Amino acid sequence: MPPDFNKKTIDILSKRAAFICSNPDCRASTVGPNLDPEKSTLIGEAAHIFGARPNSKRFKLEMEDNLRAEITNAIWLCRNCHKLIDSDEGLYSSDLLFRWREEHEKYVLSELGNSIDRLNYERQQAETSEFANYPPIIRRIVIDRPNGWEYRLTAEIMRYLNGSYFRKLKDLREKLYIKQRTHLDSNEVLNWVQKRLSDCSKMIQPFVPLMDKLTKSWGKPGEPGDIQEIHHICLLIRDNLKEIVKFEENVNFIDVPEEYNELVDLIKDIIGSQMAKIENLPSKLDEIVSYIDSAKEENQSNLKIFEHTIVFDVPENWEKKMNHAMMKAKKQISYQNQGSLDTFWLILIIAIFLIWIII
Repeated sequence: MPPDFNKKTIDILSKRAAFICSNPDCRASTVGPNLDPEKSTLIGEAAHIFGARPNSKRFKLEMEDNLRAEITNAIWLCRNCHKLIDSDEGLYSSDLLFRWREEHEKYVLSELGNSIDRLNYERQQAETSEFANYPPIIRRIVIDRPNGWEYRLTAEIMRYLNGSYFRKLKDLREKLYIKQRTHLDSNEVLNWVQKRLSDCSKMIQPFVPLMDKLTKSWGKPGEPGDIQEIHHICLLIRDNLKEIVKFEENVNFIDVPEEYNELVDLIKDIIGSQMAKIENLPSKLDEIVSYIDSAKEENQSNLKIFEHTIVFDVPENWEKKMNHAMMKAKKQISYQNQGSLDTFWLILIIAIFLIWIII
C-alpha cells in the first residue's frame, strides 16, 4: 500500500479543518472561487506529519506505509505552510504538528461548531485526558479511530511505556552501566539462587492472563475496543516489566565466591531474554493493521484470523546445566562444612593436648 493519502482521507481531513490552514500563525482559507463558475480553487494540501518516503522530513523508518497514509498522520495546511514545515525538521517537529492539528480542531469547533459538536469534543477530551503526557500520536488515534485503531493504540502505548525498560535490559546485557554490588558468602549462595528461581516463575505467571485480557480489550469482530481497558492492561505489562528489570539488576550486580559463578551466570538474563517476545508485539499488531487497510482498499470482506503465540522457554539444556551446577555447589558447601568440622576437632585435640602437658 503506497504511503500517499487517498481521496477519502484528504476529503475528511480538509472538512475537519474547515478548509483552513492548521498553522495557528496562518489560518488562511484554502478554498475560494474560480473563474470557471463550476469550479473552486483549492490551495490547501494534506501534509504528512511523519514523512511519506525516505529522505523526507520527519521520516520514521520503522513505520509501515499504510500507517503513513492514515488520517492520524495528516495535517491540513496551505501550500506555503506545507512547504514551510518541510524546510526545517528541527523547528517543525512531529510533536509540534500534532499539537497544531489538535489546537486547530478545537479552534474550528469553537468558531463553527454547534452544541452537538462541542459535546462530542468534550467527550473526546475526556477520552484523551489520561494520555495528556503521552506522545500526541496516541491522542490522535483515540480521536480519529482509524481502521484497526485498537491494535494501533495498543502498539503505540506499549512502545511509549516499555521502550526505556527494553533499552535498560539491552544495556544491562551489554554491560553498559554499573550499580552497587552485593556480596554473598558461600553459605548464602544456594538459598539466594533458590529464591531467584522462585521469583522467575512468579514473574512469568501474570503475562498469561494479561495477554488474554489484552485480546478481549480489543473487542469482538465488528465491535469497538475498550480504550480504558487497553490502557490499563498496558500499564500492568509496564509494571511487570519494571520488576523484571530490577530482578535482572539484582542478578547481574551480585558477587559470589568464584566456584559459584557458573550457577549465577545461568540465572542471568533468563527472564530478561524472554521479554524480547513482548517487545516484538507492537510490530505484530502493525502487521494486523496493515492487513486490515489492504483488505479495505481491495474491498475484501472475508475475515482472517491472526494467531500469535508467545512461548516463554529456557535455553537448550538449561535445566541440565542448572542441575549440574547445583550439585557442584552443594558438594562444595558440604566440603567446606566438612573442612570446618575437621578444623574444629583439630583445635579441640590441640587444646586437650596442651591441657595434658600443663597437668
